[in-house]
Amino acid sequence: MTATPRIALPGLMIGAVSALFAGGLALIGGMPASWAAVTAVALGLPLAALGAGCSALREHGVLRGGAFAPVALYWVIAFPVARLVQDVGTRLVLDERFDWPPHPLAFLAYQALISVGFAIGFVWVHERLLTSARRADTARRFHRGE
Repeated sequence: MTATPRIALPGLMIGAVSALFAGGLALIGGMPASWAAVTAVALGLPLAALGAGCSALREHGVLRGGAFAPVALYWVIAFPVARLVQDVGTRLVLDERFDWPPHPLAFLAYQALISVGFAIGFVWVHERLLTSARRADTARRFHRGE
């Protein structure tokens, strides 16, 4: 695997898992399967893209690894954007109308508050994935004698 996909992989995986949770919660909440699928895709795609971006920024030192505040600031902006895309996209697909959520500023402020929890989970999972990937790379290089 080249460096670019390996860098983006943790963020992509976190976005995909988030999509599965969103779709699963929609099903548990009694929504039809089609609604759950739209929910999963509409949230999963932006979270995967933004997660890959966050992973790349961390790998290149823009967002320091081991520090929570820079990642939290990233997600305070990125998570509300992802949720806005999900909300508008879901309305567009299921209701065939382009519309903002009711009280858009309150919606974005609430999503920014929730983003801190998402950032905590992102940092935790990201650190676990990268740590194990780096250990595997080191072991592979050791066995090849590099």
